[in-house]
Amino acid sequence: MCTSHHLHRKISRVDAQIDRLQARLSFRENPTGYKSSATLVSIMGSRGPQVAWIVLLLLSFVVVTVPICAQLQSWHSHGDSNPQEPLPDGVYRVGRDVKAPRATYSPSPEFSEQARLAGYEGTCVLELVVDAEGMPQNIKVTRPVGMGLDEKAIEAVQQWRFSPALKDGAPVAVQINVETSFHLYAPKKPALFDKANAGDAKAQLEIAQILLADPYLAKDDSKGFAFLEKAANQGLPKAQFAMGEYFSSRKNDWVTAYVWYALAQKKHYKESDQKLKDLEAKMTPEQLAEARRRAGSDNPF
Repeated sequence: MCTSHHLHRKISRVDAQIDRLQARLSFRENPTGYKSSATLVSIMGSRGPQVAWIVLLLLSFVVVTVPICAQLQSWHSHGDSNPQEPLPDGVYRVGRDVKAPRATYSPSPEFSEQARLAGYEGTCVLELVVDAEGMPQNIKVTRPVGMGLDEKAIEAVQQWRFSPALKDGAPVAVQINVETSFHLYAPKKPALFDKANAGDAKAQLEIAQILLADPYLAKDDSKGFAFLEKAANQGLPKAQFAMGEYFSSRKNDWVTAYVWYALAQKKHYKESDQKLKDLEAKMTPEQLAEARRRAGSDNPF
């Protein structure tokens, strides 16, 4: 009974402290029309009951400033080994007797100019080691967002400083993830993305070309392809030709590539002529017959 009462009093004090902190770090408007916010985030080990609260005060920069929600997550899955046992490289994970690092300096990433002009938003995840000195090391992108935002996230996190993780009172290196969300809070987003989302085929093609050329999105080109496909399905010859290039070079699907080149050729896109000849020289008679049949159909796909 006494223990329960004591625990309840401690929880009440913690709740009151959190309420006061959230009130002080509440959402606020800045003179540029953008907003900044503070995010209270927890880190919990996959097995242990301990929770370490980390407050990240994320302030706006001039003009393109954004509130960044930076969530620190334990790296390993729930079925991994004891967090007290380091990995082969001596890096621990948060949990049990390994207390989470605390961010003491965490400047927000800026928007890339490319993403700002396009009105592009999204979330990327970085994996990093916080060493025993509280310095970020080995920063990698594990879930890219594209348009230069991944680079901006890395640039910012490289500047972060931490009070290091502790194990039995001694500083240790830990591996964590940082989730960074980029959002624009301007009254109106820039025109390019608005046009693309409204169905403008040329804007869709421009967005697609930017995303498909992004090295961080090389393993997952679904975002860029979705915009490219929309533009091509609207009959934009340059987009149809680009679809031929996509299926020819990225997918080795010569039949589908042939059909898209043929559709662009019908719209008098001159570069399609040579591409069709090049594919015809590579394709088997069966592939060529199927490609020509589909190209002449009213419903080739």
